[in-house]
Amino acid sequence: MAFFSFSLLKDPFIYLSTKIEPNKKYYSKDITLSKELNNKNKINSFAKLSYETRLNITSVGKKLLICLPPKFGVGDSIEYGIGIYSLIQSKKFDKIGIAFTSNHYSLFKEFFAFNYIYPLIISQDELSSYDTVFHITLEINTLKYQKYKRSNIAQNICNYFKVPLIDYKKEINKVQKDIITTISIFPISTSFIRSLPLHIIEEIIKCFSGEYRVKIIFDNSYYSKYLLDNIKNNNFKVVEPRNIESLIEEISKTNFGIFIDSGPLHIAQCFDKKGILVETSVSSKILLSNSKNIMSVKNTYNSNYCNGPCGLVDIFAHDSKIGCYETHKLNFKDITSFKNQKNLQRWNKKENNSHLISNPVGCIKQIDVKNIIEVIKYKIKESG
Repeated sequence: MAFFSFSLLKDPFIYLSTKIEPNKKYYSKDITLSKELNNKNKINSFAKLSYETRLNITSVGKKLLICLPPKFGVGDSIEYGIGIYSLIQSKKFDKIGIAFTSNHYSLFKEFFAFNYIYPLIISQDELSSYDTVFHITLEINTLKYQKYKRSNIAQNICNYFKVPLIDYKKEINKVQKDIITTISIFPISTSFIRSLPLHIIEEIIKCFSGEYRVKIIFDNSYYSKYLLDNIKNNNFKVVEPRNIESLIEEISKTNFGIFIDSGPLHIAQCFDKKGILVETSVSSKILLSNSKNIMSVKNTYNSNYCNGPCGLVDIFAHDSKIGCYETHKLNFKDITSFKNQKNLQRWNKKENNSHLISNPVGCIKQIDVKNIIEVIKYKIKESG
């Protein structure tokens, strides 16, 4: 039940610190909430739930409510934010609201300072204050296949509404000098095909820990635990941000960053940080469109089924296997021809983590670590 409406029949209900009143109609895309309400209904009549069909707009008014998809990461949040910020700065709208920001509320509220945000639910009364309800992945065709052909979200939003894309930057009170003394590695993505392999991290530590302080930023993921357990060279500092706020603070203090396609890269660009991007499955032309200080290490992988970077955001399931375009011997056109693409995402990450680490896809397996080291040296010299 990706988009649904509900109303509580009798009693109020607090969901993740949000108080929901009875006898009022609400809309949501929170799948966990729909499951919880359904479970309560099994005990007694607690709420009335209805699946809602997303409707295409016929015209764009002056009061725009942007409805985000049910699940997205920190990097996508930043791109959505930059696109929405550009819409606000265009002055084409009297009011812009953002619905279903989910657990990224603080990014939209604090990082971008947006006013009208509805993280989990929006009431019928609140929704009625807008003349245009815009489901972003329904209306913008290029965003419908983001999992399989990544594109620039912010640019696509601006193209749709015919407004210029703003180069969004955050100011920092500089206390440190520009001389590079610390290298911060951000190796973790939500996908293994966009994460930095263990042997590359170890080579970076080996080459640079004698001259520079090396920090590695971890999260609470399976891959972070794997790296912490398996990195043999301990000449680095472990940094484990408690939440998105502490992650942003860590990035704002970064001297020189080594990034992959993940949230920290997008945040670093907003702070105009220096560093390199190790390009994997998503093109640096998309990821570095608003950065002059981050240099890309290109993915030049080539096979009969794909040319790196292929645009894939994560592996997918097909014919009882999990893998990438090359694994499945498919291309993007094949994906778009499938009637049911939801099946492609039905695979268990926990059960396949070990397999994916020991059996990386082709372009990850052939990352040129010597080239990465040379680009880091060049960029540090250029920056210094």
